[in-house]
Amino acid sequence: MTASIKETYIWVAWALGFPGNVLCVVTVLSMSVSSPATFLVSALAVSDGLTISIKLLVHQLARMKVFLGTVGCKTMFLPLFLTSVANWILVFICGERYVAVCYPLKKIYIVTKRRCQVSVAVLTLLHFILFGSIFFVMRDSDDSGFMCGTYNEYLSFWMTGWYWINTSISLFIPFLCIVLLTALIVCGLIRSREERRSIFGKTANGSKRLVNDGLSYRSIDGSSNGARCPTQRLLKEAEAVEKSITLMLIVAASIFLVLALPACIYLLTYKQPVPGERRDPLTEARWALLEQIQFIFIDFSHAINFFLYFLSTQRFRRQLFHVIRCKRLPRKDHQSRTLEMTNVTHP
Repeated sequence: MTASIKETYIWVAWALGFPGNVLCVVTVLSMSVSSPATFLVSALAVSDGLTISIKLLVHQLARMKVFLGTVGCKTMFLPLFLTSVANWILVFICGERYVAVCYPLKKIYIVTKRRCQVSVAVLTLLHFILFGSIFFVMRDSDDSGFMCGTYNEYLSFWMTGWYWINTSISLFIPFLCIVLLTALIVCGLIRSREERRSIFGKTANGSKRLVNDGLSYRSIDGSSNGARCPTQRLLKEAEAVEKSITLMLIVAASIFLVLALPACIYLLTYKQPVPGERRDPLTEARWALLEQIQFIFIDFSHAINFFLYFLSTQRFRRQLFHVIRCKRLPRKDHQSRTLEMTNVTHP
């Protein structure tokens, strides 16, 4: 039963995830705004697309019993490596949004696009060294070259130490970080909304006198008596972009937590078998089914972000439609986005 489930779901996940992540990258990169947030969203889509594709490739190699040999077995770390990198990039996005929401005036100095690029590069390199070295030293093929295994001298560490190191780095720690940062982001949004309401309430109760702000006459409650200030329009546009990205992040992080929770429960409750230990076949079959279910949830977490962005954010939908129709944005919108990029993203 578990084999039939895996045979079906991996193709469904790839059919949804690969084109979805490609469209996500194209849509985000086609935006005139180039910011740390758009870079991280693109990096997440790339890593998600690679993860689901490599997992499908590994599944097909095992299904068709392709000769792997030493090289093939030592490169089987790629699915774990890419899964962990994707989860940590989501943590980076949460951190970037936390700074943007709770420290908006310091964001352009704390979080720059250059720093995000360096962080993702260092993250990828460290993961590659860790996972690659473990598999290079401990894993190899059997005499037939079709099956992979662990050297006897490393078997105890592989079953216990590496098991918990891998799950902690790739799942438990990112899960806890995303829970904490998402909660802080939501609290920051609630606090900023209350502060805005308080400011607007005080302004509304005050006298409405006209002041000259250098470009037009406006009242102190924010209403304009002349032509709308271009700077105010750009600020509103920048605020709209920030809100859209924050909404995309909250939705994606929340769904990730829901999909990753079964894996956390399974990994914490299932006791790895000791070599030579005899277990009840029925109990093991049930655990195997639960294991397959948590794999399904984890794999689909790499496949659905595009659809979450599409359903939750009007700006993303509008940009996607422009990309599909090969149509450029209106000139005014393009100019405002370009100016926003110049004013917002550079420290």
